[in-house]
Amino acid sequence: MAFGLVQLLDEVIFRLQQKKHLGPVTSGWERRVGIITEDTQCRWQLMFTREGTLHQEWKDEDQADLVLQGKERSIQMLFAGDEMIYTMAKQQVKMVGTCRDQLKLDAILRLTCK
Repeated sequence: MAFGLVQLLDEVIFRLQQKKHLGPVTSGWERRVGIITEDTQCRWQLMFTREGTLHQEWKDEDQADLVLQGKERSIQMLFAGDEMIYTMAKQQVKMVGTCRDQLKLDAILRLTCK
């Protein structure tokens, strides 16, 4: 599991970096997005910081501002970069966090689709 999701997170970060016009969307939005795959029990976090966006394994002591939880395949589909697949996967993944953070992540993932 880890390799597939890690590769997709790398791709999301790369696509975000390539789309310079998205800088204002992420500017000032310093958040940790926790990702939990229910069937494989893997935990990752996608972090948006002033320095940029990165991902790492999510440790118990780290607090997440927004949590995505679902089956591994649904999580992978969420980050795959295809807007139609994203829309379908979004219905299968549980998001817990403020409405603002959910909308912001939704905008980022939609705008970074291929």
